[in-house]
Amino acid sequence: MLPDRANPHKLITIILPKGKGRAKALVQQLVFDCGVNRVNINHARGLGRLTPLQHRGVGESSEKEIVTVVVEESKADEIFEFIFYAAEINRPHGGLMFQQPLLATTLFSLPDEPEED
Repeated sequence: MLPDRANPHKLITIILPKGKGRAKALVQQLVFDCGVNRVNINHARGLGRLTPLQHRGVGESSEKEIVTVVVEESKADEIFEFIFYAAEINRPHGGLMFQQPLLATTLFSLPDEPEED
C-alpha cells in the first residue's frame, strides 16, 4: 500500500489543437522561463463538443497536441496559471487543461562529469 501523499507532485495535462505551433513554444517557455524540466509532447486525434463545425462529421477527427508537465505540488497552481495564458487556453477553441495528483514519480538526474579537454 502506498503511503498517503508521499509524493507531492502534480501532473498538468494540456490538450491543444495541432497546427499553431503552440505546444513547442509552450515547452520552450516552461523550460527556459519557468525552469520546468519534466515536460512531454504527444499527438492524438479526437473530436469534441468544441470542435469547429467544419471538422465535424462521421469518421472525421482533428489532430491534437497533448503536453504533459510534472511539477511540485507547491508550484502547481502558479505553473497552471502560466500555462493557461501562455498556451492561449483562455481563447475560443484554445484547448483545455487539467491537473491531478500523482501517485508516484521517480527522480532522475544525470551525474556531474568533468569537462572534456
